[in-house]
Parts: sequence; structure tokens; C-alpha cells
Amino acid sequence: MHSLLSFLHFINSDRYQYTESDVLLMSEHYQAQAVFEYFYRHSEDGGYTVVSGTTDVARLMHLFNNTDAQERYRYFSPIIHEKKILDYLCNLQFKGNIYAMREGEMAYEYEPIIVIEGDLIAAKILETPLLNTMNFQMTIASKANRIRRAAGRKISLFAFGSRRAHGLDSAILGTKAALIGGCSSHSSLAAEYIFDIPSIGTMSHSYIQSFGIGHRGEFQAFDSFVKTKKGQSTALILLIDTYDTLNIGIKNAIACFQKNGINDEYKGIYGIRIDSGDLAYLSKHCRKALNEAGLYKAHIILTNGLDEFLIEDLIQQGACFNSVGIGDAVAVNRSNPCFGGVYKLAAINQQPVMKISEDLCKTTTPHLKEVYRIYHQGKAAADLICLAGEDRDKKRLMNQEEITITAEHNRLAQTTFPAGSYHTRPLLVPMMINGELTDEVSSDSYRISEARDFLYHNMDMFSEEHLRLRNPHLYKVDLSGDLYQLKVNLLEEGRKTLK
Repeated sequence: MHSLLSFLHFINSDRYQYTESDVLLMSEHYQAQAVFEYFYRHSEDGGYTVVSGTTDVARLMHLFNNTDAQERYRYFSPIIHEKKILDYLCNLQFKGNIYAMREGEMAYEYEPIIVIEGDLIAAKILETPLLNTMNFQMTIASKANRIRRAAGRKISLFAFGSRRAHGLDSAILGTKAALIGGCSSHSSLAAEYIFDIPSIGTMSHSYIQSFGIGHRGEFQAFDSFVKTKKGQSTALILLIDTYDTLNIGIKNAIACFQKNGINDEYKGIYGIRIDSGDLAYLSKHCRKALNEAGLYKAHIILTNGLDEFLIEDLIQQGACFNSVGIGDAVAVNRSNPCFGGVYKLAAINQQPVMKISEDLCKTTTPHLKEVYRIYHQGKAAADLICLAGEDRDKKRLMNQEEITITAEHNRLAQTTFPAGSYHTRPLLVPMMINGELTDEVSSDSYRISEARDFLYHNMDMFSEEHLRLRNPHLYKVDLSGDLYQLKVNLLEEGRKTLK
């Protein structure tokens, strides 16, 4: 994949990270080895989210390592004026590790999605670029997946939201995230160039209007389009709601197809798009008219501010359509535009640390961790967050021994998996080891379509109750016994210092 990431992403940061780094450098605390984690506290619906952006984060750190000192100086010197920190940044090499969930993974609240293990300053200055990358892509991928769940697997979803996106990076990386989350294709030429996934498009109202107002101008627009594009790879999709969908538009479309010999024997895709009005009512009447004309294979594409709930309504009303075009719902996720991912310190020099807060959701879980998904009776049953080192529950998982997991905030809520009745899968994989990218993020091994297929495979391993859009069934995400006890001990230690 061609990299979008430039060195400017690193200085698209918050001043305090560099101010703190200067202080750390002067105190020589910069040599400390840190563990930071990226996770989120709440999802849009209380269910899972779709991971997108982890490979970009690993490549961003790789890009930093491979930017020479002279070029770094060119970027840093106008904004960093303290000589010692400037010299340090210009020669800094991240030799640490990045573990992360694969793109297309299904993640739950408070699970580490990315773990950064390495020099304190390098991990610290990554914070804002990482959050900027992950939070945007996570909310777009998750919204696209909600729309996919509403539409089902057979209906095609097109990401048509570039014009609604908040700038160039937003348009391109948002398209990528939408494709991972479940969109079938997209309309962005830039995204096609970057990701090598063909873009698609239909026609605009202004195109039709340019041929003149009314019945005659619309037919001429349709006729010119079909004559020019017939036999090419472009789908012959005619926009029929510019003037009057049922009295003019659908009649002109049928007449145009018949005049130009477009019927069910045509090898390409042909059909209509409706962009306004009562889409359920109009689509049913258009389907009837197309069928009466013998155009049974004509596609119907619906657009106009659609999201998962409107698509559910259309299906319940018996609307007739093959595809939907999604605009701002996936371009900016208008219902949840700000994803609540955070980046927190979990260990320093191999010693666990945590934030303690009166707000329970802001109390963090300490130390370097691993996450395992437990599958029981063919379905995902629970995720267990374990200590990365010695952990008795992790050992039980590896040996498929009987294990009982307990909810962190309700110690009476327990689930037991008998020995040999389950299998597990680690959710965090190495993406950078000792400062070098792994095969997981090499340009040859990464494909958006593979990430989407990976997501669909994961979805098939979850129950319908966990996948529903409204009030999804609570999925168990528990701490191992050793990790829970470590957290309790640190909380007690913190309380003692307050006394």
C-alpha cells in the first residue's frame, strides 16, 4: 500500500508532549522504558467496534525511524527551540515493539488495541498522531459495519462520502476504514490510487440538467450516457429523480435502455438510482415498471442520507433495491463523530502504573497485557485480558485446563469453561519488533479486502445476539485473576499514600 503518512503527522501533535519530553531529557528520565496502551471506554451501541488504523500507526513509527536527521531538523527546528531536545529528536530511533489487533478485528471496551513498548519519549510523542489516526478510522469502520449488519451481506454498500469528509486525509483514510467495515466499493479516485481498489460512480443531477429541463432534456442525457458508456466497464446507472421519478424518470430510463438494446442479456451492470422522495414507495413502483418492461436484472440503487436505521426501515417496508450509496454516515459518522479512544501509560521500567480516578471508567488497568478470545461451542464466548508475563489463567488457557473467569466489577458473575471444551486466539499480534516492521504490515501482505474478509469471518463466530444493532447482548471481557489482584493491590497502595 502506498503510504499516506508523512513526517508532518508527527508534528501534528500537542505541545505538551514535547514540553514534557524536554523536561524528561534534562532529568535523564528519558532512558526509562515505557508501556503505553490504546483502548476505548465506550462504543456507540455498547457492543463491539471494528479495528482500523493499526497498520498505519506501525508504518508511521517506521517512517519516523527512516527519516534522516537533516530532514527532521528541517521540520522540527522552526517549532522546537531547545537545543538538547532538538538534537535528541533529530537522532531518535525507536527500537521498541508494537503489538496490535489486526485491521478488521472486533474489539471491545477497555481492551488494549495497540501496545507500544519502548523508549519513554518516543512512545510519548506518538500519542497525538496515534489517536488522530485511530479514533477517526475506528469510528468510520464501526459505522460502516453497523450499516452492513442492517443491510445484510447481499446488498452492495458504496462509500460515496468523500465530499462530506473533513479534508483530504479524512476522505482517503475514511474510505479505507469504510471498506474494512463492510462497504463493497467507493467513489474516490484518490483512494483507488492509494489502495488499488476500483472506484465507481453513477451520474449527477447537474449532468442531467445541463441537457435542458424536463422530459426531453433528461432523455437526451440518458441516451448520451448510455451510447458513450455502453460496453465499457462503467455501470449504466441512470439517475431518475431530477424532475419526476415515476412520471418522467423511470419512463425515460426504460425507453433509453430499450432504444440502445440494453436488456437482461447485457453483460454489464445497468439500472437506476433514486436520490430523493419516499424511497420505499418509489423503489417498489420502479421495480414493477422495470419488470413489466422485461428488465428484471436492472439494478436499483438508493441514496439520500441513508444510515443503518433508515436501511432497516426500507427493508421492513419491502423496498426494492440492490445497492445503497452511503454519504456522511460513513464519511464522518454523524451519529458518533468523536470516538473515545485513549492512550495511557501502563508500566515504566517494567513496574506497573495506573491512573486512579473517582470516575470509575477513568481508572486504568496496569502493566503489559495480552488479550485472548475464548471460543466455546463454535462461538466467541469471552475475552480475557492477562498479564504478559507469568499469569496463571493464561497458563490454563494455553493448556486448555478448566478455567473460571470473573467480571471485574461484579465478582459474583462467573463463567466456567470445562477442560478441553474451548479454544483460544490471541488478539494482539506483533507489528513492529525492535524497531522493524513485521510481515503483518508489509506492503505485500496487507490488503483491505483481506481485512474485510477477516472481519466477516470474525462476525460469523459471534452469536446473533452479540451482533444486533440495538441493545446487543453483553459480551464478557474479564481480567485474569492475577491481573485483577495486581490492580486491587495498586489501588490499595494508592489509597495508603493518600492517608
